[in-house]
Amino acid sequence: MDTGTPHRAALADEPVGLRERRRRETQRDISDTALELFEAKGVAATTVDEIARAAGISPRTFFRYYATKEEAVFAPEDDTAAAVRRETLAAIRAGAPVAAALDTGWLRLLEAFDAQAPEGRAHSLRVRRLVQSEPALLAVALRNEAAGADALTDAAVDAAKADADVLTARALITAVGCTVRLAFDEWVRRAELGQDASVREIYVALRRGLAAYAGQITDDL
Repeated sequence: MDTGTPHRAALADEPVGLRERRRRETQRDISDTALELFEAKGVAATTVDEIARAAGISPRTFFRYYATKEEAVFAPEDDTAAAVRRETLAAIRAGAPVAAALDTGWLRLLEAFDAQAPEGRAHSLRVRRLVQSEPALLAVALRNEAAGADALTDAAVDAAKADADVLTARALITAVGCTVRLAFDEWVRRAELGQDASVREIYVALRRGLAAYAGQITDDL
């Protein structure tokens, strides 16, 4: 369940040890450094060595956290996306309707995003701008989204057992993910115009519009 959109807000505050807290801080420091360099120089002109040096770590340490320089930008979403994924996967595996489980998870996620401090949303806006302008980052975002859709589809198929319709499940999950991505794209567009918008409200409006269109579809084919 991943649109490649970064989020600093977490849905649940789980207690973590000192070592894990430091690991996350280092991960975020690397991500912030990569973001700054990508904004200044572009992705292609930035090297892992430059990111590591600016972050005060070795290239070996960089690769302990990220496989590529492009992946470093997406670190801030990990905790929140993981929390949503766990809860949504558990609901689907327990037999909840897939659409309802997806909607519940995304609404909680978007509420958390809207509730962030201004600096958190500003960071997400910076990353989203880069994703829209840098093909290498867009490719990573879409790959992340596809991986999330794979996991959700597997859960839906496992829950349905003999009645599983893999293609329909994947279509539904992809459609919801695309709707969320479009909601964030619209949020970025409004932000560029100086408008303070709610991603959750944009998503809900899109969802209502899609439901109206769906009602126009008949089985008379």
